[in-house]
Amino acid sequence: MITGDMTVGRLLDEHPDLVEVLVRYHPHFTCLRKSLLRRVMGPRVTLAFAARIAGVPVDDLVATLRRAAGEAESQVSPQPHSALASPLSSPPLVGSVSARNAALSPEGRGFVQSPKPAALAAVAAPRQLHLDVREDVRRGQEPFARIMAAVKALDPGQVFVLRAPFEPAPLYDVLGKRGFAHWTERRADDDWSIWFYREAGAAPPARPRANGAQAPIAGTRTRVLDVRGLEPPEPMVKILEALEELVPGEVLEVLHERRPMLLYPQLDDRGFLHETDEPEPGLSRIRIHHGDRAR
Repeated sequence: MITGDMTVGRLLDEHPDLVEVLVRYHPHFTCLRKSLLRRVMGPRVTLAFAARIAGVPVDDLVATLRRAAGEAESQVSPQPHSALASPLSSPPLVGSVSARNAALSPEGRGFVQSPKPAALAAVAAPRQLHLDVREDVRRGQEPFARIMAAVKALDPGQVFVLRAPFEPAPLYDVLGKRGFAHWTERRADDDWSIWFYREAGAAPPARPRANGAQAPIAGTRTRVLDVRGLEPPEPMVKILEALEELVPGEVLEVLHERRPMLLYPQLDDRGFLHETDEPEPGLSRIRIHHGDRAR
């Protein structure tokens, strides 16, 4: 039965045609038409969070999906509040005060704003790095490269304030693994400010790592994939497609315009080793190979 705590991935595995129902709710979901991105994003996002992105009540979205799937009305049961309060299926975030610090109200239709953490209350303007990606998203542009570049540029003691048209909950996991806590502020249905910061005494954030990779063995067959000039999310799609065909002993050399910060966690999760260098301005070269290869 379709419920608010069901992930988008599971929903579309069981009912592939329902992707068009999600697309009608919000154009952001057009990326779910691509099977590779569906596998990357689907397991992390529940229908409760999908409803938030669309700006609709989760009960309405679930009811619509149930009707489209042909589920009988007798099967419909009230949505558990736990599903509403936990929009991600990922584990608790490393370095975060809590997995969620802005929760839905008991009715599931509005937010109960938590107080600003003490660590942020006295942060002066010079220590705040602001980035507004609302127009990027509205134009259909992928803002994650800009976000990760801003995070990389943070000085010690600075906080990162992201302005977005919806709550970017999957980003909590990405930055949480780098030692950031977060506080979320909803200004309007389509206007969110998310403050990312390091708590006092927290370990410094991990640098993007090469996952223990060493220089590829001489004579190893190398496949070159040039994704420069492609519009997001095509670079990620092309790379993941190529990795599905990569055999042990081969190296995939990706030529990119920038360091693909969101790709690295995907490589780590899949057990690939990788190293990145920048041989010239405007060129990032990522060499990827299987982690079980002899060294």
